[in-house]
Amino acid sequence: MNEKALLTQIKGIEIQLAILKARVKKLSTPTSPKSFADLYGILAGKANSSEEDIDAAQYRLKWEGDEEGEVGK
Repeated sequence: MNEKALLTQIKGIEIQLAILKARVKKLSTPTSPKSFADLYGILAGKANSSEEDIDAAQYRLKWEGDEEGEVGK
C-alpha cells in the first residue's frame, strides 16, 4: 500500500472512532426528568443547606440606592 492509501484509511478509522465515542457519550448521558416525581432525591447529598440557610437567603437588606432591596439587578 502506498502512503496516501494508508493515510486515507487512518482518517476513516479516526472518523469511525469519533462516531463511536459520540454514541457511547449519548448512551451514558442521563435523560432529563419529566416530572417532579422524577426529580425526587436527585440532589440528595449534593448540598449542605439547612432550612435556616434557605430562609436567610430569602431576606435581603435594602442598600442605599437600591429600590427593590436586591443587589445586582
